[in-house]
Amino acid sequence: AISAYHIYIPVADPFARKITEGVVKDEYTHLNYGQEWLKANFEASKEELFEANKANLPLIRSMLEDVAADAAVLHMEKEDLIEDFLIAYNEALSEIGFSSRDIARMAAAALAL
Repeated sequence: AISAYHIYIPVADPFARKITEGVVKDEYTHLNYGQEWLKANFEASKEELFEANKANLPLIRSMLEDVAADAAVLHMEKEDLIEDFLIAYNEALSEIGFSSRDIARMAAAALAL
């Protein structure tokens, strides 16, 4: 959702922009709690995160495909949504402790489905 908000904010009218910026700030607070827990419990959670990634990335891609036409009406390109999501996702994985090699393995496993 945050990736969609990032792409939407530049094209939003001033009223919607202000609301959306507040929502993004709130969403980052929620994500930070989970990210900090995962960082503190990284070794115990690592394999489960690999499996969750393998199952969830194809679902996220499918969801982006499903909303692409609606997003285009709001001047939000599907490729921009995917790019912003992948950048943020890679940064989060790196922040909690995954190496670049781990992240590449996770992406490859998700693409293999």
